[in-house]
Amino acid sequence: MKPPPSIRFVGDGTPPRAPFGLAWSEGGAALVVQVAGDDAHGAIPDAATLPAGAWVFVLPEAARSRGLLAAFGKRTVSRSARCGALLLRGYVDIGAEIDPKSRLDLVFGRAP
Repeated sequence: MKPPPSIRFVGDGTPPRAPFGLAWSEGGAALVVQVAGDDAHGAIPDAATLPAGAWVFVLPEAARSRGLLAAFGKRTVSRSARCGALLLRGYVDIGAEIDPKSRLDLVFGRAP
């Protein structure tokens, strides 16, 4: 997939490293979503609320929970769960790949 010209982070907490070697932008053309725990479906905006053709990328790591033991656990959300969440939210052209710059396992979809 061709990288978007700019990206915007959507999620709770501090944004992680940005994919594609880009910097985070407030008005990014594509959205990057970090899911909260195992609920990938709830964190992803509905495709109907975005402009047609907008790309959404879902990060593999869940947002860290708070607390003393949170620093010791690194939870990831499976590709199938992230792809299924995009499908349920109305996205098309769903796919997955490893970003060569950041080495992140990205799942992506496009708003129809």
